[in-house]
Amino acid sequence: MKAYHSHILRNLLNLKDLFSIGSQNLFTLNRPAFLKESVSVAIKKNRKAHRKTLIWLDDRINPLEKKMDWLAFSPIGRDVNIIWLKEINEFQTWIHTNGLPDAICFDYDLSNSFNGFDCAEVLIDYCYNHQLLPPQWSSHSTNPEGKARINRLLKNYLILAKRMNFKSFTD
Repeated sequence: MKAYHSHILRNLLNLKDLFSIGSQNLFTLNRPAFLKESVSVAIKKNRKAHRKTLIWLDDRINPLEKKMDWLAFSPIGRDVNIIWLKEINEFQTWIHTNGLPDAICFDYDLSNSFNGFDCAEVLIDYCYNHQLLPPQWSSHSTNPEGKARINRLLKNYLILAKRMNFKSFTD
């Protein structure tokens, strides 16, 4: 049993360089207040870095507007990094540059000649070409027919992609 403990201690000492804050080493640090503060800051940075990404696709509604709780439409909650895109070219560029977000909130009626349904088709093309399941989605559109078209398209693709054993982008 003692040999086992000494083996663990030896491995921990070999890893001590991984547990440092600036020039301070956590194994030799004797200031608990400093340690608590540093760990708290590290946790906050880590939490922010790993927040999920939500694409908000709408040409006029600001998802962070204080008058209305637009993030109630988010399928992944409110504690997210929001990417507000207003038209199909921005959407297509973002997807092809960054890959899939964790979720998308679609509006159907966009100001240009394209709409949210067209953006859903861009998403499906990207997912199909990369053999991926689509990210979570919702629609905050006030256009009931448009909202239903987007949902029907994405649900049908999801069924097809699962049959073809496509993987989630998070796998």
